[in-house]
Amino acid sequence: MGKRRCPVHILNGRMKPPVTAAYGHGTALRVLVVAFAAWLLTNVDQSLFAYAVPQLRVDFDLDLAGISYIVSLSFIAGIFIPIGVGMLTDRYGARWTLPLCLGVSALLVGVQGLVIDVSSFTSARVASFGLSAALSPITAAMVLSAAPLKWRAMAVAVLQIAYPLGWLVSSLIVAPLIEQLGWRPLFFVGFAIAPIGFLLMLLLPKHMFGPRPAPEHGAARTGLPVAALFRQPYRRTTLLCAVGFFFNSGAVAATAFYLPTFLNEVRGYGLGDSALIVGVGYGVSVIGYLGSAWVSTHLLTRRDTIMLWNVVGALLFLATIWGPSRMAEDVFAFGLLSIFYYGTSAILITFVLEAFPVHLRATAAAVCGTACVSGSMATFPVLVAYLVPGLGWQTTFSVIVPPALLISTLAISKMPRTFAPHAEDIPG
Repeated sequence: MGKRRCPVHILNGRMKPPVTAAYGHGTALRVLVVAFAAWLLTNVDQSLFAYAVPQLRVDFDLDLAGISYIVSLSFIAGIFIPIGVGMLTDRYGARWTLPLCLGVSALLVGVQGLVIDVSSFTSARVASFGLSAALSPITAAMVLSAAPLKWRAMAVAVLQIAYPLGWLVSSLIVAPLIEQLGWRPLFFVGFAIAPIGFLLMLLLPKHMFGPRPAPEHGAARTGLPVAALFRQPYRRTTLLCAVGFFFNSGAVAATAFYLPTFLNEVRGYGLGDSALIVGVGYGVSVIGYLGSAWVSTHLLTRRDTIMLWNVVGALLFLATIWGPSRMAEDVFAFGLLSIFYYGTSAILITFVLEAFPVHLRATAAAVCGTACVSGSMATFPVLVAYLVPGLGWQTTFSVIVPPALLISTLAISKMPRTFAPHAEDIPG
């Protein structure tokens, strides 16, 4: 019999990958459910720190500098721990690293409710956050690798929704109890979540990701996976993906901690109205997550969708911070902005993962994705805080956010419009 050929189709001048996957549809759905549950649960318990800050400052006699010290150390851990865990995932499989990261991270959240001094709390918080952040590349890589190719972008977009949903669940159910119970008992939620991680392990395929040999990339399997990313043929792809992710997430990081303050000081809204406007934006962003996935599958390539979302997001951002003068206008403007401003992340991680073969995906997601997001969260808010006293909120946002989105767009534009399917993605 002749050599089996890869069923690649040409549509509108671009390669369209086959619609098959290494797993059946039932298994792919099960993997998505497990990944969604893990990412949701870890965001529920990690979000407790934000709501506990006022009481933490009193109990441990911390000023804002002390809180920022804990936050900065957490983001540093969010750079390095996911890279190490990503390599372990590519080497040993998500069936082991997912429950380990979810379980230990949740246990450490529970421990934070027991500690009696700030140094112990900081140690537990930093380690817990780093392990929780590692679940991002694990879950994204396993969902993309298991999903049928024509549903990949949508599956990853659905997974990303677990992040804002986790914070929403925490804000509606858990956080309100802090006033009655105090912060310590609420952190014990981590003890309840920890064993769930090991139950999820039983639902995953035995050899998740189930990587198969890739003779054409056999040499890349030697040594550490992270080293392979910076050797040929992946070095240029790795660097461009990292730049694209760093500046895209940096644009979001520049406003993530400051939007309520901006709305309060510049627009003159009360804290409740400011929170409502920001909350509406996060809720509407789900449309952007799913919309970017649909557009990248049916209308444009992944690369072109990212570029479009970034450019439109930059323009809408300028219009949003300079234009509205009434609350109704701000609600509408921030809602429309969120579709593009936040929705890019879902398709960007899909694009990054499809650029690499299965045996490097978790590591690539950790290096180009999670580590860059943590790095941007540690740098861009500091830059904003440094510039605001001299330039004001609107000018500071204008000179940071749109340029960051355009740099991200430029980096992504230097990459191929599509990537040929990797050998592991094609049933053999």
